[in-house]
Amino acid sequence: MKRYIYGCLSVGLMFCVLLTGCAKKIAPVDLNPKIKSGQFVQKTDNFIVLYDTSASMAERFGVADRLAFAEDVTKRMVATIPDIKLMSGLRNFGGVKGEETTQLIYGMTSFNKNDFVKSLDKVKWPVGRTPLGRTIEAAGGDLKGLPGNSAIIIVSDFEEIVGTDDIRPKSVIENAAKVKALYGDRVCMYTIQIDKAPAPGGEVLAREIVREGQCGLAVNANDLGTPEAMADFVEKIFLGPPPAPEAEKAKGAPAQAPAAAAEVEKAAVAPAAAPAAVFEDVRFDFDKFDLRPEARGVLDKLGEFLKANKEATVLIEGHCDERGTTEYNLALGEKRATSAAKYLVALGVDQAQIKTVSYGKERPLDPGHNEEAWAKNRRDRFVVTEKK
Repeated sequence: MKRYIYGCLSVGLMFCVLLTGCAKKIAPVDLNPKIKSGQFVQKTDNFIVLYDTSASMAERFGVADRLAFAEDVTKRMVATIPDIKLMSGLRNFGGVKGEETTQLIYGMTSFNKNDFVKSLDKVKWPVGRTPLGRTIEAAGGDLKGLPGNSAIIIVSDFEEIVGTDDIRPKSVIENAAKVKALYGDRVCMYTIQIDKAPAPGGEVLAREIVREGQCGLAVNANDLGTPEAMADFVEKIFLGPPPAPEAEKAKGAPAQAPAAAAEVEKAAVAPAAAPAAVFEDVRFDFDKFDLRPEARGVLDKLGEFLKANKEATVLIEGHCDERGTTEYNLALGEKRATSAAKYLVALGVDQAQIKTVSYGKERPLDPGHNEEAWAKNRRDRFVVTEKK
C-alpha cells in the first residue's frame, strides 16, 4: 500500500516534530497584521474539529502513524488561528463494534489555544470502526444555539475498509446534508485527509462532504506541510475580505432620485448567473468510464459553446447505477466526470470553466431496478451556467 508524506520540506518538518520536538522553533505565520490592516475581517464565529481515532489511524505513515500526523496538523492549525473571538470544540470518533463512540472532549467553549492543545493530548490509542456520519450529526447538535457562522473541520483518513461495515459513506453524506439543511449558509465543511487510502480512496468521500456542505474546502495533509500553506488554509476558514466600500457607503447615503434608486435596486436583485444552454447527458457502459463515440459529439458541441462564451462554466456530474458499494460508485462517478473534463480541455476549453462532482448511485435518473433503468443512470450530466 502506498504511503505519502508531506513533500521534501514537509518531511524535514515532520522529522523535526516527531523525533526532536523542534516544532516549537518553527513559528506559524501571523495572520493578525492582515486583520489590523483591514485586509481581512473575521467571517467564522464557531468551529468544531471532528478527529478520527478509529483503527485505520494507527496505520504507518512516514516516520510515525496517521494519528501522530493528525495531531501535528491539528495543533499547527490551532497555532495559526489569529487572535479572534471564537467558540470552539473538539470531538473524536472511533470504537469497536457495538461500542462505536463519539465524544466531545473539548467545548463548546471560548477558544483558548493552550486548552485546545491539551485536549488533544487526552486522545487515546486509535481503535475500532469509523462512525463519521453519527459524529457529523452530533456536531450539528454541538453548534445548536450558537450565533454567527460555523465551520466543521474533519481530520481523518476517510478510509473505507473493504468488506466491513465501517465508515458507511451513505450515512456520512446523509448527515452532512442534514446539518447543512439545519444551518444553511451559516455552516461550511472542511476536510483534512491524513495519508491516502487505497483505491478508490477516501479523497472522494472527503470532497463529497464539502460539496454537500456547499461551501468549504477539501485538502490533504500533504498540502499543509509549510507554515505558509497552513496559514492559507486557516485564512480560508476564518477570514474573508471586508464589505465592499460601495456597500458601506450605501448604508449612510442620502435618499436617491427615483430613477437612480430604481437602478440601484435593479442591480441589487439581479442574479450573478443564470442557467444557459442545455446539453444532453452522455451514457456509459457498465463499470466503464471511457467515452462512447456518441458522447464525443455532445462534448464537441459543449466545447464549442464554452470556448465562445468565456464567462460560462460547466459542472460535470458523474452518475452510476445502483449496483456496487457507495464508495466504489462515488469513485467511478468521479472518473466519468473527469473523462469528460479531460476531453473538453483537450478541445481547448479553459480548465477554470470546468468543475466536476460525483454523485455515485445516490441520484438516479430512473428509480427502476432493471437494465433499462441502469443504462439511463450511468451518465454524465452537464449543468451550464452563464454570467449575465
